[in-house]
Amino acid sequence: MPLVIGCYTYTSIDPAAVPAGSEVRTRITGAASDRVAPLIGSFETRVLVGNVVENNAGAMVLEVPTGSMPNVVTDVVHLHARVPLAAGDMVSFEQRKLDVPRTSILAGAIVAGLGLAVSAALHAGGGSSEEGKQPPEPPSITRIPILRFHF
Repeated sequence: MPLVIGCYTYTSIDPAAVPAGSEVRTRITGAASDRVAPLIGSFETRVLVGNVVENNAGAMVLEVPTGSMPNVVTDVVHLHARVPLAAGDMVSFEQRKLDVPRTSILAGAIVAGLGLAVSAALHAGGGSSEEGKQPPEPPSITRIPILRFHF
């Protein structure tokens, strides 16, 4: 259940210590943003969120999602760009972690809400055995033929 409805936080980490495959968020300098913008196809590139492909003592390659395109064979093809970053390009560097207390509180709140809803539905009941509490029968349909053609 924590994987389905997880609450995540970003914690600051040293870029040289991040293993390949980790999901990270980094804020980059303006010069690096200008260099990376053509690779991603967007001018709003000061914050990059992606997966670490390579990490060589802080100089790394990030795989960043750039959007998606329709495909005939599959529903949607997600597009990614590999962005090379030097250690000096990064202003801050954070790794995504599952926040267990927040996730537990969220899961507990969902379970409590479902329990209250089921309890309210069971106490409200679907029908009544008392006379006069049920809806009246609809009026009968009377069909009056106006014109009939027989062949």
